[in-house]
Amino acid sequence: MPHPAPSAPTMIATLYRRLLDLCGLAAGVGFALIALATAYDVFTRNVFGASVRGLVDVVEYALFVTTFVAAPWVLRKGGHVQVDFAVGALPARARRGVGRAADATGLAISLVLLVYSTRVTIAAWQQGSMVLKAVVFPEWWIFAVMPFASVLLAVEFAIRLGQRETPRQTLDL
Repeated sequence: MPHPAPSAPTMIATLYRRLLDLCGLAAGVGFALIALATAYDVFTRNVFGASVRGLVDVVEYALFVTTFVAAPWVLRKGGHVQVDFAVGALPARARRGVGRAADATGLAISLVLLVYSTRVTIAAWQQGSMVLKAVVFPEWWIFAVMPFASVLLAVEFAIRLGQRETPRQTLDL
């Protein structure tokens, strides 16, 4: 007996989860490469007395990009920083209210960041702005990660707001 085709919302949700998983994987690989590049740079400086030209710049921009790419995945996994000792002492209903307020605030901030980062990215693209360091490239390449991550963060916060009484997923370390 053939399986029924998944519905469009199910397919979209599956693609969205896979996109966030891909972001998490890309961020993990990015952070690993940053660690290796930094260790290599320290090694070459101490052993050979010279640094790899442009490596510090590449690591600097990779940290920026990797952090933005990781953020939506981390939010979905519940691995973001939470100062919840005070909130944890509240009654369950108040905890849910604070959580919803935090998610609404996160959604608003993500949307503001989306608007402004999109404007900055488009302006850098239109002006042909270039990053002129040891490595030269169009500035909008770096800025483009912000609207991408902001959209995913806004979607994730909206999903969190739309959930009823389901417990939050937290990342066990």
